[in-house]
Amino acid sequence: MKRISYLILAIAALSFNSNLSAQYLVSHAKSTSPGQQNGIYYSLPQTVLRVDFTIEESTLKVGPYSEYVDLVGANDYVSEDKKEYALKGVSVTPMAEADPNATFFVTFNSKKGEMNDFYLTPKGILSGVGQPGVMPETVAETSPVFNFENTINQDFKYYYGPVGMNNEEDLARDAAEMIATIRQEKLKLLTGYQETAFLLDTYKAMFDDLDAMEAEYLSLFIGKRISTTYVRSIYVTPSKEVTSQTVAKFSKEQGLVAGTNGMGTSISVQALSLQTTGSINQLSQSAVESLSHENKLFYRIPEVAQVKVSMGNQTLCEGRQTIAQYGVFMLAPLSNSIMTFDSMTGQIVSIGSK
Repeated sequence: MKRISYLILAIAALSFNSNLSAQYLVSHAKSTSPGQQNGIYYSLPQTVLRVDFTIEESTLKVGPYSEYVDLVGANDYVSEDKKEYALKGVSVTPMAEADPNATFFVTFNSKKGEMNDFYLTPKGILSGVGQPGVMPETVAETSPVFNFENTINQDFKYYYGPVGMNNEEDLARDAAEMIATIRQEKLKLLTGYQETAFLLDTYKAMFDDLDAMEAEYLSLFIGKRISTTYVRSIYVTPSKEVTSQTVAKFSKEQGLVAGTNGMGTSISVQALSLQTTGSINQLSQSAVESLSHENKLFYRIPEVAQVKVSMGNQTLCEGRQTIAQYGVFMLAPLSNSIMTFDSMTGQIVSIGSK
């Protein structure tokens, strides 16, 4: 029993002396006791996908003379005030955030030589050792909102109410007669009925004015559609364990609703690994999370995935993206090294010695 105790003490002493002899000792944040070491925490990045949905929101307003729509021979008209939504486009933008599962602590032993300079991004992601890293192109954290000018006014321009008229039907008939007059004037322009010869641009301007006037009078019967286009963003963190995630639902009545509780068709984001790091003999999970490593630094070789955004069975957008957390952990020599890291992936992009 004494021999076993001596053996355990000897192994512990060797480990302790080994740690003391190391200029750097790197361990996972899970196995680090806070406040007791001389060093810093750093993180490797994880990829977060910002999925931008371009949505058209339309407000449908009933025309004041919709009851008399037969006077203008229209079959398609707004029968009730409501809102409608249409999905106009989808795009995917990768972003980098600190990976909570890839956060490490570097213990410094200043007695063992000159220390390297460590450079981190404002998010705590390692970007360089011995020299500053190249900062990635910044991506806006919030999506821009685009409001496009409506082709028609929100108010009914030629609706003045029952002033000087006996009733609403008389107003409707007067508006219908104005539409017929405008159409006659448009026909005269097209057939060259006027004796005066105008320039082509003048003809076009006159026709466009009449066309806009006709649309305004017609809206008194068929109603208006006032449309605004904007961008809504949803953030998705891909996972190798759950390759497809339902992130929202979309319907014509409610638009885009994040999560799974809305009505409509489910929208999912799939990130399927293409196994681009499959041939690399990677570190085990225990070697990453449980062991301390002397004079070595964790970095990551990222992996490529096929990313697809779908609504039901319809593919909205598809393409390849580099996903940092799908990659493998590796160790790089730290003593007297100069390294630059890709802050989007955690990959070493340059390495040299002092």
